[in-house]
Amino acid sequence: MKWIIFLLIISGCAQVTSLNMQQHEFGILPTKIIWFQIAGLEEEQLAMLRFQYAGERKTAFEESTCIGKSWNYNLYNLRNTAEATFLSQLTGKKNIKMTCEDANLRPIWSYLSGNGYNTGIFEIGASKQQSLVSLNECGEQGLVFLSSLYFWLRKEPAVGAQTFHYREPISLIPNQLMYDRTCDKQGCFSTITDDYKSLYQSFKKVSNKHFMIVRDFSYLSALDKRDFVKARAILSDLERSVAEALTLAKNSNDYLVLVTSGDSRFVDMPDQGKQWHEFEKTGANLQMKRTKLTNIVMATGARSENFCGMYDDSQVFERFLSGPKQLGLELKFINPFK
Repeated sequence: MKWIIFLLIISGCAQVTSLNMQQHEFGILPTKIIWFQIAGLEEEQLAMLRFQYAGERKTAFEESTCIGKSWNYNLYNLRNTAEATFLSQLTGKKNIKMTCEDANLRPIWSYLSGNGYNTGIFEIGASKQQSLVSLNECGEQGLVFLSSLYFWLRKEPAVGAQTFHYREPISLIPNQLMYDRTCDKQGCFSTITDDYKSLYQSFKKVSNKHFMIVRDFSYLSALDKRDFVKARAILSDLERSVAEALTLAKNSNDYLVLVTSGDSRFVDMPDQGKQWHEFEKTGANLQMKRTKLTNIVMATGARSENFCGMYDDSQVFERFLSGPKQLGLELKFINPFK
């Protein structure tokens, strides 16, 4: 009997060390966070990449250790725009109005900065309305919202603006917008992955604790234009960036790599055979339907276990900040309605 009790105690103390059939350490504090916010993304769209690969090769997105879904509604809309969803995820709030009132909300980086984290934001293909830069027009509170950020834009440089080039050393200046010098009205010479790798290599040297957010709206723009060939090229480019981040997470247990979507679109893929062949050549035979009621969440690395399940878009925020109390990032309660 004593041996049975002893075995029960030992088995009760055993710690699960895997998640989604992958080796995983639970309760690790992420000191390096890379977050991809990809507008329009929905998991079935990964077939546009998956079916190009030989054999059983998976996309980088499928290598995530935890998959979740978030509800795409708030206090005002049943189906949110991508920019409203992303702002809800960044602030933990449901009452997103897409007006200057949103500048009164407190973003996640303002919590992390108190724990020694620097935050960088890389925006791709964002319109004026979609970009966080629009909060600069909201007076002092808008400036506070965006304070202490490193901010890069993948778009044609404004006149006299600071620029960066992926093939050159990048000077990092907080509270200053920097534009991709390879971009003009026709597009950008560099790839998303070129820029991401160059920016991150420079940014990670600022401090050991850092938080980089990659916000892409170019993929959704291509979907809206029914340009599926371009959409697939952008998705492939983003996948390469995610793969770069996942490599870092596999080599160090304090990385968290997160992918979230907003304004997820259902793309009705063609059947096998001639229709699929035509899609592979021209992007034909695909139909896109209205925005879905849920968005995809994919996480790998430290605290990725927090992102499994179904929850509101606003609750993505608190999953960064929930864990064993001794780790130091925890918030007792966040009211999503204020």
